[in-house]
Amino acid sequence: MKNFYHICFTSHREAPFRSERDMEILFNCMALAAFSTGTEILVDATMSTHQHAGILCEHPAPWVRATRGSYTCYFNRRYSRSGPLGDPGFFQLALEGFRHMEIAFSYILRNILHHGQATTAFGTVHSTIHDLFAKDFCRPAPSDLVTDRSVIRSFLPRKAEFPDNYVMNASGIFTRASVEQIRQAEAFFVTPRNFLYDMNRLSREEWLRIQDEDGITGSRIDLGAIEPFCDTEERQRLLANEGGRNAWRGLTDLDVCGLIDGEYLRRFRKSSVYQLSESQKESIARELLHGHKIPRRQINRCLFFWDKL
Repeated sequence: MKNFYHICFTSHREAPFRSERDMEILFNCMALAAFSTGTEILVDATMSTHQHAGILCEHPAPWVRATRGSYTCYFNRRYSRSGPLGDPGFFQLALEGFRHMEIAFSYILRNILHHGQATTAFGTVHSTIHDLFAKDFCRPAPSDLVTDRSVIRSFLPRKAEFPDNYVMNASGIFTRASVEQIRQAEAFFVTPRNFLYDMNRLSREEWLRIQDEDGITGSRIDLGAIEPFCDTEERQRLLANEGGRNAWRGLTDLDVCGLIDGEYLRRFRKSSVYQLSESQKESIARELLHGHKIPRRQINRCLFFWDKL
C-alpha cells in the first residue's frame, strides 16, 4: 500500500552541486528513480546542500537509494571523484491528512525562502512551484520540448528506462510537468488563490490549528518537522526569513564553486577540485576567505576542505 512521505537528504560537508547543470541532472535521476521504483513525486525543491520532496510510494528507501546512487555516479564521473556523496541516510516523515499534506508541501515549496536564498518562494527554478496552477497564472507553455524517445535516450545513461509520458526540454532535462503528479499536488491547495496564500503566509498558530481539521491523532506539521537537521536557533532564523527581508546578499555555493572551478583550477592546471593537493586547497581557501570575504563553512564545503581553516 502506498503512503505519502516527506523526504529530505543532505550533503552539508561537501557541495553536492557545482553548477546549475548538476542541479538539473539530479532531477533526471529523481525522475528515472521514480519510474523504476513505482514512486510518484508530487512536489520537490532542490537546495544547495539538500533535497526536499513530497512523494507517494510503498517505501521511500528504494527511490532515495536509486536517486542518490545514479547522481553520485554522474558527479563522480564529471569531477574525477570517488566514493559516496552526501550525508549518510535520509529523513522521512509519513504524511496523513489533507491539511497536513497541504502544509507539508507548502513548507517544501517555500524552502528557498526559509533559507534566505530568495525574497519569495518563487525565487528558484529548481522546484515544482512554477508548474502548479501554471495556466491560471498565464505562464507560457514551454517550447522546444523533446518527445522523441531516441533523442531523450541520448541524454541518459545507457540502460535508463522511462515512460512515454516523460518529455525533456532542449537541454536534455525532464520537465517536472511531465514527471510529477502536478494535478494531484494542486488538489491539496484547492485553488490558485489559496496556493498563493500558502506561499506567502507566515508560520503562525493558525497554520498549526487548521491541521486539527484532519481529525488525526499525532504531531502537527511545522518547520521543525520539515527541517529536522536544524537546531532551535537555526529554525528561528529560518522563520525570520519568511518575511523576505533577509535574503542572502553574498555569493551562493554555486557562485563559489564556479569561482573555484573557473578561475583557481586553471591556475593550478587541474580539471577538478578533487585533484587539488591539500596545500593548493589551503592557498585557494585563504584567498577566498581574505580576498572575497566568503564564510569559512562555505569555503570548506565548496573546496571539500573541512575543518582546515
